Amino acid sequence: MPRVKASPKKFVKTGAQASANTWVFLMKGESLENTEGVHPDMVKLRHPASNQAAMFVFSPGDLTIQEVMTFDENKRSWFIDDNVRSDGKMHLSTPIDPIFLVLPYLRKSQQIMPLEQCLRDEDYPETNRLIKCQNLKLSLIADRKGDESLQAFKYNEDKTLSWLRKKVERVAEIVRQKGIHVSQGAISANFVKSSKHEGGTEAEYMRYAHGIVSEYLAEDLSKKLLQYLNLSDDTEQKKRKLNSPKDTADEKRPKREVQEMAPRNGALDLTKSEKPAKMATLSKKELARQKAAAGSKSITNFFKKK
Repeated sequence: MPRVKASPKKFVKTGAQASANTWVFLMKGESLENTEGVHPDMVKLRHPASNQAAMFVFSPGDLTIQEVMTFDENKRSWFIDDNVRSDGKMHLSTPIDPIFLVLPYLRKSQQIMPLEQCLRDEDYPETNRLIKCQNLKLSLIADRKGDESLQAFKYNEDKTLSWLRKKVERVAEIVRQKGIHVSQGAISANFVKSSKHEGGTEAEYMRYAHGIVSEYLAEDLSKKLLQYLNLSDDTEQKKRKLNSPKDTADEKRPKREVQEMAPRNGALDLTKSEKPAKMATLSKKELARQKAAAGSKSITNFFKKK
């Protein structure tokens, strides 16, 4: 979701604790540790869009969760106290709505199931910790069944699409406020600010925001959301541009014109019978010039011995 800038602090080991495993980590200050000095816990969870392993950070007590993003550039290193770290990677954590991480499990079950059982994942056992997150409001995407203490839910697609629509609208509003390029003629789609503050249409903002939200959705759900928002899929339009009439222009041109445009490199076409070339038509000036030069001699004749 839109990444709100906070006041990040460096989270590194220093002094005697510095080692080869030291990381440079930027995280919101209030999430570093609690009053008892407990540090946040970094774990691997299943990414909701790619279904592959991704790094996330649970705050103390598993109250909140943040996504870990890594920035890596060549020829970069860190100076930490008296040590030099050759690995110049920088890790940054950003808040993420835990509903995005629970959503794939609810969709997969498609039946009434206690949340603890629904989030059971042998490959990623830490997934169950999502239950403790404060802002895990599953009533936005599922129907509660049975007693409240049972915490049994069933996935509801209509609720999910309605919830996602609000997310997209919120992202679109933030993008509009920050004056970010969203039109097709934008220099870059990676949050490039417009120098002229040129605004896009409502559909362009919504389509751009849909792309951001879709980074945390399965492909099929992303397409359903696109239809739910009444936005056209520009994938087919891109394919049409690639297969534009320019690519087939030679096929529509007359055969003689295409042959004349073909490059001539001196090679003979053995597939066709050779025909004597027709003499090119000369203009009146060229005929007059040839006639005048018919009786003249070469200049070398004047230098021969007589």
